[in-house]
Amino acid sequence: YFSAPGRTEVGGNHTDHQRGRVLAGAVNLDTVAAVRENDQRLIRIQSKGYPLCSVSIDELEVRASEVNSTPALIRGVAARFAQLGCTLGGFDAYCESSVLPGSGLSSSAAFEVLLCAIFDKLYAGDRLDAKKRAIISQYAENVYFGKPSGLMDQMASSVGGLCYIDFQDPDPQVVAIAYDF
Repeated sequence: YFSAPGRTEVGGNHTDHQRGRVLAGAVNLDTVAAVRENDQRLIRIQSKGYPLCSVSIDELEVRASEVNSTPALIRGVAARFAQLGCTLGGFDAYCESSVLPGSGLSSSAAFEVLLCAIFDKLYAGDRLDAKKRAIISQYAENVYFGKPSGLMDQMASSVGGLCYIDFQDPDPQVVAIAYDF
């Protein structure tokens, strides 16, 4: 079972694009998945209320016809893991999300981070930190999905909780803040 939260910014909205500082936090809404490996070299994801998505791990090139689509996000995350040297395999997943599309809580980032958690656990030895998962997620959104987003959404979802991010450095510094609300 896997989960990734939506996010909100507390301060610094859109400053990730302008090398600013951001205070962001995960929200209590998330995207969850029950997953099992398969031996068919296919990633099949059934999300509640949506048609089945099926992506071959043998076909990971960017597809113009998939811009702004769920298969683009799946293909993008898988492609980046392959580029990083991970041997991929197929899996079946059933997903549900309380992070609604268009809600401003980064449903796409939650889905991307969820995919990273799945690939990391199944095929990369569960060794990636939150920052690396966020960067992989941003790559999928920018290159495959076609949205030139900054890194705040993915970073806040990946870190979870409250976090401070300084985007002044091209390798942003992230500090998770332990705070009991």
